[in-house]
Amino acid sequence: MFITKQNKKAQGMSLNVVIIAALALLVLVILSIILVGRIGKTRQATEACVNQGGTCVESVFACQGSNSRVVSEYACPNEELPVCCISV
Repeated sequence: MFITKQNKKAQGMSLNVVIIAALALLVLVILSIILVGRIGKTRQATEACVNQGGTCVESVFACQGSNSRVVSEYACPNEELPVCCISV
């Protein structure tokens, strides 16, 4: 009978590769959180009435002029002047 030796050396990932992969994943999660926060701030800024060339007025009737329109999509930060009036 011949007894053969089996090669039992493992060919797995080293601990360094696992640690580097975990750190890379952590960095990606942190960057995505920062990016999502910045996108929210940018969206709020672009939806502001003043940034769209409009003015905030106290009522719909205060938006006067032949080319003035009330736009409800844009927000006015001041509660006393809640209506966005844009000249088109």
